Amino acid sequence: GPDDLLSTGTVLQIPQKDTGSKGGRVRIAHPAAYAVEAGDTIYSIACEYGDVTPEAIIAVNGLKEPYDLTVGQMLNIP
Repeated sequence: GPDDLLSTGTVLQIPQKDTGSKGGRVRIAHPAAYAVEAGDTIYSIACEYGDVTPEAIIAVNGLKEPYDLTVGQMLNIP
């Protein structure tokens, strides 16, 4: 719910090492293209797949700030 949102400035600890799972940080084998869904951001999409950076998605799609996405928009996932 709305109480689950992080505040600006919140520091998150993101583990960079494999913590025992065989796949490292990769959660889902990502497709070459992704259809944007309601509520998606470049960062949430990158986080979902785990092996691609937001910067890589931005670069390969030629996106410009503020990176507004539209539902149904197709993004290439490098």
